Amino acid sequence: MSVYENSVISFIKVIETNANLLTPPDWDNLRQLSNQLPNDDIEDISNQLENWLKASASRQELFQIYQQQREGLTEAEVRDFREKIAGIIGAGGSKSPTPANQPSPAAKDMIINSIIRHSPPSTPQTNPPNNQSST
Repeated sequence: MSVYENSVISFIKVIETNANLLTPPDWDNLRQLSNQLPNDDIEDISNQLENWLKASASRQELFQIYQQQREGLTEAEVRDFREKIAGIIGAGGSKSPTPANQPSPAAKDMIINSIIRHSPPSTPQTNPPNNQSST
């Protein structure tokens, strides 16, 4: 098992099971981070996610859960993740369009999808009331 794969898997699981521990600013910051992650460097993705968790006092509980999750991963969870990354299993069981000798953006996609599925809906900006009266 790669420590980087373990980190990404653990991060996804933490987001999926502890979304309530993130503040709205944390969600905004996480969305920005996810869009900046590289497509093909699992080590860099892992490092950026872990650094993000450590960067704020508001995320310390989440970071502790992440560490526990990483230590308790099963072989089956890692195998499932590797299959998705390799493109063996795509949406609906389809094969990935990414050639076998090319890196797959699946890790980044899995993170982004997890963020989208578990983040609270954005509150729409409302315009301030118009205080001018029409005569």
